[in-house]
Amino acid sequence: MTKLKKEKEQSPLTQKIILLTFGIGPILIMGWFLGAKGFFSPPPGS
Repeated sequence: MTKLKKEKEQSPLTQKIILLTFGIGPILIMGWFLGAKGFFSPPPGS
């Protein structure tokens, strides 16, 4: 019962920040990592 009350007290702004951090953050980090390794550049032969 106590946990439910604490979850309801959480502001919508906090929920949006958490969603962005754990949802979009890893995707951006993966894109940056692959870009840094040359994944998106054309192969040398073409």
